[in-house]
Amino acid sequence: MKKELSIVIGFAALWCAGIVLAPLFSGSVISDILYRMYSTICHQFGSRSFHIHNEPFAVCIRCTAIYFGFLTALILFRLLPVLRKKEFSALVLLFISGIPMALDGMLSFTRFYESFVLSRIVTGTLFGVGLAFILHRTLSEIMRSIIQKITVHYETKTK
Repeated sequence: MKKELSIVIGFAALWCAGIVLAPLFSGSVISDILYRMYSTICHQFGSRSFHIHNEPFAVCIRCTAIYFGFLTALILFRLLPVLRKKEFSALVLLFISGIPMALDGMLSFTRFYESFVLSRIVTGTLFGVGLAFILHRTLSEIMRSIIQKITVHYETKTK
């Protein structure tokens, strides 16, 4: 499970890197591709994004927090075996991690109040961590299955 989780962490790290690399490569084809790719999952409002050199990240603050929270939790799972062994209720975790973000977003949408940077960071990170708790085993199993299929395919080709 460690090897598979390490691969999942690698993919999550690449995903997070793309968020930060988009503004760093501003004006290039790489930047255009990254912004276009992330536009399918985020509104990308510049006013709601972190910036590097006056260029917005590829996703908003809340999405950035979700993805980096997810990555951080995966790394903790990899480093702390005690976390990997624990069983967590997916429904309870989804409720605990998702409700604050949903409330923050909905209240802001209804203009009852305007969410702010810290609320977006906290609720996004909480949701990202919750998703990692829910999905780390499933993603590791998917990776294990992919590795097995590749191995079997490679072994049959070399015989």
